[in-house]
Amino acid sequence: MLSVHDLTVSIGPETAPLDIVAGVSFDIAKGEILGLVGESGCGKSMTSLAVMGLLPQPGPRVRAGRVLLEGSDVTQLQPWQRVEAGHGRMAMIFQEPMTSLNPVRRIGDQIAEAVKVHDGTSGAAALLRARELLELVRMPDPAMQLSAYPHQLSGGQRQRVMIAIALACRPQVLIADEPTTALDVTIQVQILGLLRELCNRLDMAILFITHDMGVIAQLADRVAVMYAGRIVETAPVEALFDRPRHHYTRGLMDCMPSRNSGARRLPTISGQPPAPGTVGAGCVFASRCAGVREPCRVASPPRTGVANGHEVLCAFPLNGGVAS
Repeated sequence: MLSVHDLTVSIGPETAPLDIVAGVSFDIAKGEILGLVGESGCGKSMTSLAVMGLLPQPGPRVRAGRVLLEGSDVTQLQPWQRVEAGHGRMAMIFQEPMTSLNPVRRIGDQIAEAVKVHDGTSGAAALLRARELLELVRMPDPAMQLSAYPHQLSGGQRQRVMIAIALACRPQVLIADEPTTALDVTIQVQILGLLRELCNRLDMAILFITHDMGVIAQLADRVAVMYAGRIVETAPVEALFDRPRHHYTRGLMDCMPSRNSGARRLPTISGQPPAPGTVGAGCVFASRCAGVREPCRVASPPRTGVANGHEVLCAFPLNGGVAS
């Protein structure tokens, strides 16, 4: 459904670009949820904005690579051009619904606006479709909520409105950029369950972006681990949690509180990610890696298939599982 090939996003002048996303590739099939996970600043959101064609201008730009939606390359098209060309079936849920919704417009009008853009309907027909979308995302009393303003809704209800707006274009691909970060744990579980239900019911492909490995374990079918603008490991979710092969992935899992119950202090990954423009010829994780060897500092590691559907960007991948 969605294929991203060698996507590179750069900032700075054309003559001396700094790559903040470097050679990212992944595929998502119908009815599948791919979790994109990594610490803050690794390039997750920038990747999603590049895929959607929403990079801020002037600023970051797609320097290389392709984004294929059902086989059609949409890399150089603006969002409105994608809609005109019939490639508008890709939607995004943003991280903070309160800043994504217009505070002075009613919920029904905001959903109806998205319906009008993609379906060409307006007036009562668009509002009826807006109500149907609120029912689809299990909004309590959807008819009454059409006339509500964003500040009258809870955080979980606002996120349901954002999902409803995203579904207005009947997306084939849905990108969710940390949609549960601002929600409490109970509401987070509800939203995750809703996304899984919608994925199965509508046969969508979902790219779910998060820094929370626990959320990935709950929701994703496959996982892509990102570090310093690169995908360092891709695997089915069970394989990744049972047997991580990249040292960074192992470090992320060792930091999980659920794996350190009773510990007085959680483990950490020492050091800081490299800033754009400071990455040398070797592995980007070499300065923080507990298993670093001399070849790691002088040559970029190969991408290696270590099992069926399991790839790792490491010259010396791990052989064992996660320490208990």
